[in-house]
Amino acid sequence: MLKTLLVDDHVLFRAGLRMLLGTMREDVCVFEAGSLIEALALAQAHPDLGLCLLDLELRQEFGLRALDQLRLAAPAVAVVVISASEDPDTIRACIDAGAMSYLSKGMEPALLKEALSCVLGGSVFLPPMLGWDEGESAKRPVLTPRQRDVMRLLCQGLPTKLIARKLSLSEHTVKEHISAVLGLLGAKNRTEAVIKSSRLKS
Repeated sequence: MLKTLLVDDHVLFRAGLRMLLGTMREDVCVFEAGSLIEALALAQAHPDLGLCLLDLELRQEFGLRALDQLRLAAPAVAVVVISASEDPDTIRACIDAGAMSYLSKGMEPALLKEALSCVLGGSVFLPPMLGWDEGESAKRPVLTPRQRDVMRLLCQGLPTKLIARKLSLSEHTVKEHISAVLGLLGAKNRTEAVIKSSRLKS
């Protein structure tokens, strides 16, 4: 059972998203919140939440504050931002703050469904307007099984300490794996690694 939290102050949008998720997976249990306070209460009541779909423009909430608060309250939850904004700087800021993926409310229904399918499967989805171009020769580098584990959790926005706990490794070892993954991807930081990972060909 994948417990999913929808955080959006538009009731109709939440209802539509809930129905769409229900058609895609039978094992999705959906909780809804119309405010950050409600979302934090649900996150505390359900520590086994696996996924959060978060509207970045909640009423009475400023910018990335809701994302920051949710990441602090539930660091193990994969947060996917859903926003009307398609500004590349906003998208990068969300990934910097620990979001796993970013979906635009302006997406065509078919693309939105494809994007949701991607995140439900645990993969990163980032919109094309981010402007990352790997070139035609870009291929996915060969990672060891442990490096793939670290990259998967890195893409979920988990901090080093939590990655170490989940993989039963020391923080020092995790930092070494992260450094190796960044080198293999040719990335300067975690955000760039997540972006490159989402763009590379399989």
